[in-house]
Amino acid sequence: MDELVVAVVKYRGNISYYRCERENWVLDLNKLRDAFNSFGYSIPELDDTDRFGIHTITDGNVELFLDKMKAYKVDKEALSLILMKRFPVARSWWDVGEIFPLVFVDFDRKTLGAFYYEGVKMEKYIPDGWTGEFIDFANEYPEDIFPASEKFWIKEDSDLLKLLNERGASQK
Repeated sequence: MDELVVAVVKYRGNISYYRCERENWVLDLNKLRDAFNSFGYSIPELDDTDRFGIHTITDGNVELFLDKMKAYKVDKEALSLILMKRFPVARSWWDVGEIFPLVFVDFDRKTLGAFYYEGVKMEKYIPDGWTGEFIDFANEYPEDIFPASEKFWIKEDSDLLKLLNERGASQK
């Protein structure tokens, strides 16, 4: 089974969360396939079974892509409840890491920020005209891009992600 990940998507100013296979957030599957081929691997041509037949996400097909992704949409409050339930016994981020997003796709600004510890470099395989970067977007994106009100791990004045990281650091 493929790795399931949480993604944050910003489109038309609205922020949504999704939980699905990581490959869905490689925005240009053709570039990924070409990279493997350039290293001598024989990767077959993509077909309609690969990500709904949408191999490169563009302005012309983003709405179709997001429509197909509706089944994977996750309410941020549901993620918050999972975190609240597991937070008291979590020793660090590592105990709850699978509920935190590892990619922020901003279709409005044509940027992709990724922060992960292993796996395909999603920020490298992006459509032409996009910017990709490896960045701790949860902490480094400014309020106008990723508002605190949209982060399920921030409750009132408490940043539970920061507290988890502090817990982990204190155990070393």
